[in-house]
Amino acid sequence: MGIKDYMDLIRVKNCLIASFGTVIAGLIASNFNIHLLDRVLLAALVVFLICGFGNVINDIYDIDIDRINKPHRPLPSGRISLKSAKILVWIMAISGLLISLFNWICFIIALVNTLILYLYAKRFKRDKRIGNLLVAYLTGSVFLFGGASVGNIFITFILFLCAMLTTWAREIVKDFEDIEGDRSRGVLSLPIKYGKRSLYLALGLLILAIILSPLPYLIGIFNSLYLLGILFCDTLLLYSIVKLLKNPTKEEAHRCAKEIKMIISFILVSFIVGAVYG
Repeated sequence: MGIKDYMDLIRVKNCLIASFGTVIAGLIASNFNIHLLDRVLLAALVVFLICGFGNVINDIYDIDIDRINKPHRPLPSGRISLKSAKILVWIMAISGLLISLFNWICFIIALVNTLILYLYAKRFKRDKRIGNLLVAYLTGSVFLFGGASVGNIFITFILFLCAMLTTWAREIVKDFEDIEGDRSRGVLSLPIKYGKRSLYLALGLLILAIILSPLPYLIGIFNSLYLLGILFCDTLLLYSIVKLLKNPTKEEAHRCAKEIKMIISFILVSFIVGAVYG
C-alpha cells in the first residue's frame, strides 16, 4: 500500500478538478478579494475531502462488481484492504465536515453532500433516474460552496443552476449510450424506460440552462465578453443535442456526451473572463 495507490483510490484528479471549480466560484463571488483567499482555499480543501469520500465509498460498495469489470482498481486488486478503505473514507468525511465549520452554510452543504454521496453509492447508483439528478446537483454544488465560503452565494447560485442542468442533460445522454450495458446489469435509467424520448428531456434541460445563462450579464455581474462567450457555448450545446436527436445512435450519444463535457470547460472560461474583466 503506497501513496500512489491511495491517490488512485480517491481519484485525486477528479477531486482536484472539483476543488478548482470551488476556487473559481469563490474568487468570482469575492470579486477576487485576496483577503478572502484563505476561506476559498479552506472551501477547496473541504470539497477535495468530501469528493474523495464519495469516490472511495463508491468503490467500497462496488468491490464485487469491480472484481469482474475493474480488477485493476486498488480494492479488488488487493493493493488496499477493504478495512483500510473504510477507515480512510470516514477520516475524509469527518475531516471535511470539521473543516467546513468555518462557515455554517458551508457546513450544511458539506453535510448534505456527504449524505447524498453515501446514499448514491448505497442505493441510487443503479437507479439512474434519481442518481443522475444527484450527480448533477453534486457537480453544480461546488459553485454554491465557493460562493458560500465568502458570503456571496447569490452570484454562484446562477452558476450552480446552469452547471446542474447541463450536467443532468449530459448524464441522460451518457445513459442513452449505455442502454445495452445498463439493461444487462439491471440498472434503471430514463433511456431504458423511454428510449429516444428521454433525449427530449435532455434537450429541455439544456434549453433551460441556456435561458438562465445570460442572467449574470443581464443583472450586471459579468461583462459583455461573458455574454459573447456564453452565447457561443449555448449555440454549440444546441447544435450537439439536435444532431443527436436527428441520429439517435450509441455512437452519436458518445460524441454528444464528449462535446458537452468540452463545452462545459468553455463555459467555465466564460465565467472567469466575465468576472476578471467585469
